[in-house]
Amino acid sequence: MSALVGRYRAFRGSPHFVRIWKFAAVSVVSTVVSQSLLFAFYPHIVGSAMGSNVIATSISTIPAYYLNRRWTWGKRGRSHLWKEVVPFWVLAFVGLVLSTLIVGLAATNADRISSSAEFRNVIVHLANLFAYGLIWVARYAILNRFLFGPGTQHPGPAVAGATAGVATAGASGVTVAVTTGASAVPRTPGSAPG
Repeated sequence: MSALVGRYRAFRGSPHFVRIWKFAAVSVVSTVVSQSLLFAFYPHIVGSAMGSNVIATSISTIPAYYLNRRWTWGKRGRSHLWKEVVPFWVLAFVGLVLSTLIVGLAATNADRISSSAEFRNVIVHLANLFAYGLIWVARYAILNRFLFGPGTQHPGPAVAGATAGVATAGASGVTVAVTTGASAVPRTPGSAPG
């Protein structure tokens, strides 16, 4: 038992624990935005539960991306379109498809169970929450491992052509080694690239 308590205490002090709680907080914000929009759109503005869910999820994905990127994982600078933005939206789309199918199924079955509009609305919202709960853990793992986690840092535009530069001082002057990913090419200042 004490080993389990020790592991829990160590985990609570880890950066991973802090990220999980920040991700959970962003998920709460995103869920509140999505649910508020779903309440606003369905059934008053958009008659379809599925259409309302598509609109609500699409809008709530925008603040979720920026909050997760900057606050949860602490990434700064410009977003990388193919390494961050597109995969994040693909994950959001998968969640949207799953939640839309579940919301549509729930709305159809709620009509069969009761003719009450309030009952149908409650069922639609619970189905939406259930769908997002299903993918929450997988989404965190994917975002942490592949999009925003510590091993996903990419160089900024200033160093796009070279991955590292090393300068050494020797008796004959300064030699600069520029690496482009494959090999280092020693150059003396003023010499032409070869």
